[in-house]
Amino acid sequence: MWRSVVKRAPKRAPEPELAPTPRDRQRVDGIINKISEETLLVFDLLKDGMVKEASFKTVEEGITRHCILSTFEQVRADAFRDAAGLARFQARRFAEAALEMPEPQQRQFVLSVSQAFERFAKQLQAIEQRAIAEMQRRDATD
Repeated sequence: MWRSVVKRAPKRAPEPELAPTPRDRQRVDGIINKISEETLLVFDLLKDGMVKEASFKTVEEGITRHCILSTFEQVRADAFRDAAGLARFQARRFAEAALEMPEPQQRQFVLSVSQAFERFAKQLQAIEQRAIAEMQRRDATD
């Protein structure tokens, strides 16, 4: 009798695990390599300090920090590129759908949505280009 009154919450499907892409693995490997290089430099200086005079100021500061920051910048640029690609894909789909619309008003509306997606893709591409130019400028000064 009480079972009909109590409503159970619907079970949610488990969210799929996102596997790292080869590009993600490559970025992680690059960061680990930079950390290894910096650690090796520090240990070499410690070893040299035991034998002769050495200074940690000779270690190039921020090797790992620079690598991680540039990786994040690259991830952001890639995200803008991917989003621009998706926006262009949607623009094409709406443009194709407009061809099948029976009424001119519907067709015009769908075409305007397609154009909005294309403008959005151009904006994303401009942001991506600025991010890449900033990365290149920063790398040139380092």
